[in-house]
Order: sequence, then structure tokens, then C-alpha cells
Amino acid sequence: MNSPISLGALLAGAAFVSPALAQTPPAGSTSPIDASPSQPPPAQPALAGPSQPASAQPAASPPADAEAGDTTDDEGDALPAIVVTGSRPRGSVVGDIPPENTLDARDVRATGATSIDELLDALAPQIGSARGRGGEQPIFLLNGQRISSFRELRDIPTEAIERVDILPEEVALKYGYSANQKVVNFVLRQRFRSTTAQVGVTTATQGGYAAGTGDLTRLMIQKNSRTTLNLHAAGNGMLRESDRNILLTEDPIAGATAEQELAARSLLGSKRDLRAGATFNRQVLGDVSATLNTEVEHTDGRSLIGLSDTLLEALGRKTTSDTAHAGVALNWDKWDWRWSVTGNADIGHDTTRTNVDQGNLRAHEDTISSDFMATANGNLFKLPGGMATTTVRVGGSTSHLNSESDLATARTSLGRTAGTAAINADLPISHRGRDFSALGNLTLNANAEVQQLSDFGTLTTLGAGFNMSPVDRLSFIGSWTREEGAPTIQQLGDPVLQTPNTRIFDFTTGQTVLVTSITGGNPGLQSDRRSVFKFGTNWQPWQSTDLKFRADFVHQTIARPISDITVTQQIESAFPDRFTYGTVCDPEGTNCRRQLTQVDLRPVNFDRSQRDTLRVGFDFSHPLKSHRPSQAVMDQMRAQMRAQFGFGRTGPQGAPSAGAARGPGSPRNADGSPTAAGAPPAGGPPPPDAGGPAPGGSPAGGFGGFGGGGFGNGRGGGGGFFGGRGGTNRGRLQFSLTDTITFVDKVSIAPGVQEIDYLHGGAAGESGGTPRHSVEAQAGYFNNGLGARLGANWRSGTTVTSLTGDNLHFSPLATFNLTLFANPGDIPEVVVKHPWLRSTQVRFQVTNLFNSRPNVRDASGAVPLSYQPQLIDPLGRTVMISIRKLFLPSPAYFRRQFQDRQQQGAGTR
Repeated sequence: MNSPISLGALLAGAAFVSPALAQTPPAGSTSPIDASPSQPPPAQPALAGPSQPASAQPAASPPADAEAGDTTDDEGDALPAIVVTGSRPRGSVVGDIPPENTLDARDVRATGATSIDELLDALAPQIGSARGRGGEQPIFLLNGQRISSFRELRDIPTEAIERVDILPEEVALKYGYSANQKVVNFVLRQRFRSTTAQVGVTTATQGGYAAGTGDLTRLMIQKNSRTTLNLHAAGNGMLRESDRNILLTEDPIAGATAEQELAARSLLGSKRDLRAGATFNRQVLGDVSATLNTEVEHTDGRSLIGLSDTLLEALGRKTTSDTAHAGVALNWDKWDWRWSVTGNADIGHDTTRTNVDQGNLRAHEDTISSDFMATANGNLFKLPGGMATTTVRVGGSTSHLNSESDLATARTSLGRTAGTAAINADLPISHRGRDFSALGNLTLNANAEVQQLSDFGTLTTLGAGFNMSPVDRLSFIGSWTREEGAPTIQQLGDPVLQTPNTRIFDFTTGQTVLVTSITGGNPGLQSDRRSVFKFGTNWQPWQSTDLKFRADFVHQTIARPISDITVTQQIESAFPDRFTYGTVCDPEGTNCRRQLTQVDLRPVNFDRSQRDTLRVGFDFSHPLKSHRPSQAVMDQMRAQMRAQFGFGRTGPQGAPSAGAARGPGSPRNADGSPTAAGAPPAGGPPPPDAGGPAPGGSPAGGFGGFGGGGFGNGRGGGGGFFGGRGGTNRGRLQFSLTDTITFVDKVSIAPGVQEIDYLHGGAAGESGGTPRHSVEAQAGYFNNGLGARLGANWRSGTTVTSLTGDNLHFSPLATFNLTLFANPGDIPEVVVKHPWLRSTQVRFQVTNLFNSRPNVRDASGAVPLSYQPQLIDPLGRTVMISIRKLFLPSPAYFRRQFQDRQQQGAGTR
């Protein structure tokens, strides 16, 4: 037998288990693809060759209905699971590196997230990495397979997620990516169908700002197909400086009042965003999973940059952007190898119009890009620890950028084509339980990549590492990478923009000044060379407690790093042509001074940099037992089920439902008598497939509310249909914390120029230096339909030294975000009185709960004008209210499903 089968599944039998549960086990039960709620997910085996691809079902797997057998006692608590074998969960990644953390459907639901983006925000402490170049998202997989882009899964509702695996950066190598970001693998349910509508409004508690969002999503998942359709709209109004009583940098323009000048400058510009996307996944050519993703988007915005010389109008800037995207992904298994082909094509047109005293300045940019990537993963040869495996990748890309600006002397036209070839090899040296196993599980890794760029020549990447697990629940990972990277085509060729009246703090003089800033691309940028060493560990002290500790140390050095300009004495000495000074006098002309008037902020290459960081943290999750509804409430739910869908004590055309056939504690016949062990209930087939788990988010399957159990899956029948069953619709208590400790962060601007130490007085940007500690924390509670999540971010204070002795002190900053949400479908007493509340969520969210803002002081204790708290964080505390509703398929759909199942059953007989 190739797949683990819980004892409950063997005893229950396929005939009387609700088909809705065939894909997702009830909360509190154990199945081949989910561990017991109090247990960690099954450990991934050391052997991970394509001979048993993670996406394929084991050859001898039991029927789907048998897989979803109920292993709960009379109170709905999980019984001890008996696992026959140790095959990996469906949708697992290739390789022998276990997840750092795994979230099941209840963990996902407990976050309160209604979208993938919100879920990633809730997981931020766990998915961050110190290895990337900065600001990158993790690498995303879907069901253990490559996707063309994040757009494929962005619009999938979280209720369709069965499991989320968070894996270290080294797993990316096995899929043809560079080991720069964490890997997040989303495993979807095999059957799911819903239509989701969500609206939300946001406002700042200090006033002056309002925003709104709306989404409409249709998702249909069958075992070998998936369709997602989404419409998204968002917009916000303009926030002006007059809404925050900003102090002026200097006296108002002659003839204008301070109020007029503040009203002519925006802190946040207005914006509108309209997007439509569609994703289609089908099985083609026999066993090839093919996905097509398309999207079009339009955005426009407007901002204000000050009064004109005539005082008749405010100077402003308008931006518009139109983009179109198409992506394709093919995944299949052949000849004991896993194959993947992805491709993308993007078209974009951006226009910027700036109204200045000299007239209207126009800049526009057209971009066209495409890429193609093919990867293959398979076995090589046998070693003492198992089969050596390899991942081979080849690909190419092309991008073209045409930009034109009224400030530039000529039109910029850049093009880049690239070809890439890479190989990664994993060599298992030792495996526990085999010969030469004194080291436990030990796998060595080596990888190389060659990239040929039309404008930068040949760039190379070399890497090596190891993955070691001396005992269960303890693992170590070490790796070294030397990588050459070219600047992006946007860094090279973005149109040159001129923005007057830009506030900048001059660290050389300690003054806040209004300058004309120049931004855009720099065609003179060179490629960089980055060397990274990482050592990490993960430890789960107790098998029965979902508590995991993690730590990653990263040492990174970069030659010729690409960076933005900051107004400091060291940078000015290295790039004097970027700074323009003039003479500024008071209105009487008696007091004149030399002052910075223009700064070119386009990116440059520094000489070298070094950064050493340690990320330490832990993740904790604990299941909570839920309230059990009364028998009277459950009877009401059964009555509602019969009235609306024709199910209850009897299914369509008189067929008894599975819920009616199963009484508390054990399977029962329609007359209430218990069935024989392993026998199906008398009276007919099970009810129809509900199309997957509850659109409201139930990990137990079925539909009807957040935490619904399925057609009569609740004890006594019908309970799970309308709101979950007591004892098994269990909640979650979660906590996650990560502290990023920076030991070294320094840069050499140029040979002969004093080194900048961002930890000890250097200015890393307008936010000051680099904090020694940056802490991210998330705490969540969800049970009985009510949930709360508290996110916290804290960074330690920094000091920036000035040549004038007027040092700036940036105080520590802590911000908290609170989310409260209610899922009425998980509250049976509510949903029986108000059935329209099934599958809804109401959420109240406060961002920056205590209205905390950065506090910056100079040596005298004064706040520099460019560091006014409301300039750094204009919004402050905001409040958001959203309502979300999932609409179920029509009753006719379920009747058709039932009839189809009856016909299939007759055919097999």
C-alpha cells in the first residue's frame, strides 16, 4: 500500500461518506494528506525523486471516499491516527527539505484573511528572507508545481486552500529559481466552487482621506481543472498638506497665505485602479496540467506639488498606466521526470504629465517583455543515502523599453535579450535507518547558472550547500552563493522626471530645503557581484506540540552595489555632479546663503557593501475546541436544509442523506439503528458532491457557512451544512515572532571616500540609519465564528551623525494593527435565525492602532521640518470595514451532481 490510510477511513468505508468530504477531511480527523490537528504534518522522506512525483496520486491509493473517513469520537475530537505507510502529502514539493512550517485549512481560516495578499501579510514574520536583494516576494508554487506568475493564484479565495507549506530558500533551486527568497507552496482543495463578492471602505481617523475597494471573483475547481474570474476596483482620494497642518519649510510665496500653499501640495495623491483577470487550468494531452492566465489593468492618479508663480493654480502631476498580461504554465510527469514550461508576455504604456511654471512637461514609457522557462527534475544515480537528483533549467527572455521625456535631449530606446542555462544537483550522503547513517539525514547540493545578456555579456552564478537532519524534528541548512546581477532595464532607461519643490533633508548642512529633484533611469549602471553565506536551523522540541523555532544567519557582500542617492557628505564627495547649489537671499536681499537647489536622485553604483544579519523566531499553533450547538438548533438546520435544497432526513427523490444516516458516535441506518462496522448505511447512496469544502472556509468540506461540515456531516445530520458541528469545528490560537538582528551594514561609496556605517551614524535614507533590531509579530485567535488578529512591528532607534555636529536621533517605533472578524456561518444560533448570513464575513480592521509615528529630533530637541511626523506618515491610524459574501451553487446544481453520481453507481454495478 503506497499511501497512509487512517483507521477511521478503513472502518467507515466509501459508501456512506459524504462525497463533499472525499477531498478534505473533517476538522479534527486524520487523512492521507493532513496530519492530526495536534500533530505536525508528516515528515517528508529523504528520497524525493520523480519516480514518485509529489503531484501524482499513489498507485494503490484508496477510493476518495475512503480517504476521508471520519476519525472523531462522539464529541468530535480527533482519535489517535494509525498510519500504515509514510507517503508524502498531496501537492508536496520535490526534494528532501521539510517545510519550516505548515498551515492546514483551519490555520488559514484562523488568520481571518480573505485573499492571498492578506494571508501573506499575516505570514510576514515567517516568509521574510535576508538573502534577497531587498523587497522581493517569496517564490510561489501551486500544488507543488511552478506557476507562470503570482497572478495565477492572487484572486483565489483562501477557503479553497487546503494547506500552505513554508520552505527555506534552498528549495527554490529544485524548481529552477535562484535561492534568494523563501518558497510558499499553496495546495488547493480538489473540488471547490464559489462566487465571492467583497467591498471595503477605509478612512483615516484624522480625516482628509477615504478609500474603497471592491472584488467579484468566480472560482470553480474540479480534480483536473480550475477556472478563476476576477474583477477588481480600488480608489482613494487626495490627502493634502492642509489636512495635516504641516509647517512650511520657508515663508509662503509673496501674495499667498500659508493655507493656500499647503492646500496646493498633496501628501498622498488620488488614485483609481481597475483590473480584470481570468485563469484557466485544464488537463490536456492526457496528463499535462496546462494553465492560461490573462489580465488587463488601468490605473491613473493625480498629485499636487505647489503653487504656480501666478498663484492662480496648483502645480500638479497626472499619471496613467495601462498594462496587459498573458501567462502560460505546463506541468507533467514523464519517464520518471517532472517537467515544467512557463511563459509570460507583458505590454505596458505609462504617461506622466507634470505642470510646472515653465509649462507642461510630458514623459511616457512603453514596455514590451516576454520570457520562457523550461525545467526538468529527475533521478541520476543511487548513493548510500538514496537517489541523486538534478534540476535542469533553460530559458530566455526579451524586453524592450522606449521612453521619451521633454527633459531628455533624445528618445531612449533600450532592448535586452537573455539566455539562461542552470543545473542543480542533490546528493544524499546519509539517511537514518540505513547503512552509514551516523550523520542522520545528510544531502549535499551544488548548482551553477550561466546567463548571457545582450547588453552586459555573460553573468554567472555558483552555489553549494548541505541539508542535514541528525534527529527527528531538528534540521540544519547551510549554503554559499556567488552571483552576478545586472541592473533592470527600468533602472537603465526609465524616463527622466523633474519634480520641483521637493522637500529634502541635507545631512551635510542639517537643513530642510526645497529642491528640484531629478528621477529616472541611469544608462551608465554596471552589473554587481554578490556573495552570500547562509546557515539556518529549525527545531520542533516536542512532537505533540506545534511549536517550532527557527534561525538564519546571513553574511552578504556586494561589489558595485546599485543604490539610490542620499544627500550626505560622503555621497556628495563621490558624485559632486549630482548636486547643484545656488545663492538664496531673503526678500530684502541682505541675508544671502549658499543652498542646495537641485539633486539628481537617479541610481548609481557604489564601490562595495557588507551586511550581516540574524533572523530568529518561533511559530506556535494550538487547536481550540468549539461550542457544540443544541439539538434544537441542529433540528432547525436540518429543516432549513430540507426546505432549500431538498436534503435532510431524506435526500432527493426520497434517498436518505448521509447526515440522517449517521447518529452520534457511529454510522447509523435511516431508521436510527447502528450499521455494522465497515458497512454503509441502509437506504441508498450518499448525497451529491457539494463541490468541495464550505465556501465559508470550513476545513471539513461541504458548504453553507464558515466552518460548515458538508451534507449532514454534523452529528445528527445537517449540522455541518449550516454552521459547523460542535466539537470538530475547532478554532485556532496562533503566534509567530521574528527578530532580524543586524550586526554589520556598511558601504564604501568609492575608493578614497570615507566608508558609511549605517548602524553607527550613517544615513541609509530619509528614514535614518539601519536599526539594530526589527521585530515582526502576529497573534491570532479564532473560535466559534469570532476571530481577532494582532500584528506588531517594532524597530530600534538610530542616530545619524552630521558634519555640523547637529546629529539626528530617530526614536524606536512600534506599530500595531488589529483585525476583528466574525463568520456568522460558524455560529449555528445566528445562522438558523438569519440564513442569509451563511458564508459571510464582517471585518473591522484598525491599522496603526495607537497612531504611532516616527519621532525625529536634532541635537537641540527640535523636529527638523522635513521630519515632521505627519510628513513621514501622513495617514496615521486608519479604520477599515469590509463585508464579504460567498454565494453557493444553485440547488439544481447539487441535484444534477446527485443524479450523475447515481448513474455512475448504476454503471459500475
